[in-house]
Amino acid sequence: MPELPFRILSWFVPLFVFLEYLGILTFLLVFPVTYALVRIEFEQHWYIVTDRSLRIRTGVLSLSESTMSFANLQQVEVKQGPLQRFLGLADVRVRSAGGSDGSEAGQHDQLHMGVFRNVENAEEIRDLIVERLKRFREAGLGDPDHDRKTAPAKSPSAISTDALDAAREMLTEARALRAAASRA
Repeated sequence: MPELPFRILSWFVPLFVFLEYLGILTFLLVFPVTYALVRIEFEQHWYIVTDRSLRIRTGVLSLSESTMSFANLQQVEVKQGPLQRFLGLADVRVRSAGGSDGSEAGQHDQLHMGVFRNVENAEEIRDLIVERLKRFREAGLGDPDHDRKTAPAKSPSAISTDALDAAREMLTEARALRAAASRA
């Protein structure tokens, strides 16, 4: 009877050693492939902040590109997990306005959120987006009503007179151009 545990142990030890070497070999074979996939995914991600919108492109096999206008942006936040903090990375999440059509909540959230994933300069990106958003809103789009009341308004007759004068000037120039073309 005491020989049975030794027989089982003598059989299990080589099996565990074989499985250990197999695991190490598998790791060594999978590591370059995993590194290549992560590198390709990193190269395929790009983010552009323009004067009027954000463009975010992601994906390796299935590319996805989204554009978010500053007219609809509502929230910009920086999120950082413990591993990201250790590596000096963070996510910048941007949410935009949009009505719900009663579809699934998860899909609705994805349509109205853009994420700059694992960026080193998250605070700079957030500040740039907030500054561009402020500049966009100060450009006259979406001004509050109280600002419009303080601006001098042109009377409808003044606007139509200006337009009429411009139209007459264009007509005179067109007639002169036609006359010059017919002489040539």
